[in-house]
Amino acid sequence: MSTWQRRRTVADVMTTQVHVTGPHTPFKLLVRLIEENKVSAIPIVDQQGAPVGIVSEADLLLKERRHELESELDLFHPQRHRSEKAKSEGLVASELMTSPPLTVLSETTLTDAARLMQQRKVRRLIVVDGRGKIAGIVSRSDLLQVFLRGDEELRDEIVNELIPRVLMTPDEPIDVEVRYNVVTLKGQVDRKSDTQILTRRAREIDGVVEVIDRLKYRWDDTAPVPSGLLVNGSTIRTY
Repeated sequence: MSTWQRRRTVADVMTTQVHVTGPHTPFKLLVRLIEENKVSAIPIVDQQGAPVGIVSEADLLLKERRHELESELDLFHPQRHRSEKAKSEGLVASELMTSPPLTVLSETTLTDAARLMQQRKVRRLIVVDGRGKIAGIVSRSDLLQVFLRGDEELRDEIVNELIPRVLMTPDEPIDVEVRYNVVTLKGQVDRKSDTQILTRRAREIDGVVEVIDRLKYRWDDTAPVPSGLLVNGSTIRTY
């Protein structure tokens, strides 16, 4: 399968060396794990290695606000206030963690993972294998790595893989320019639909920031057939 057909997944960018701990880990040891391993969160797993929650720096910092949370009221977000107050009083991981954690399978595409992060307003996702056990963790910065692909690498993929499959045998070469991962397509093709397909699929390539379509076409095959048009001796009527 060609690279332009296979969308990259979280397995391609995730961190596999994940520091985990159990539900009974004390507060102080959680802080130590985060500090010593230079991470911003620690997944909490059960005895089988399945994630049951996650403790972030933000969860632990609520301890600094425990007196404030005890005295104040939040009439607009009462559920969130209760959750933060409970975490501020927590002593072990099971009392501090966000549960259940957001998880994705390792074959989840980067697009789907990014959409989930945006929708749920989270900075990271726990990656699990087919058995539900932790396989890694993927962060926002991990998802952005795909945009570090080189201009030449993207150009080669478009020229050598995408264009031959979309246009089969183009009459004229398509000029492909890539600068800072922005693709510009120039040239002439037979049909307008060819330009639309080529532009759309180029935009779907992982790492492409945008596609500028400067393609020309010989005829518009997307326009409706006029009423009474004569084709091969037959009159085509539209209603």
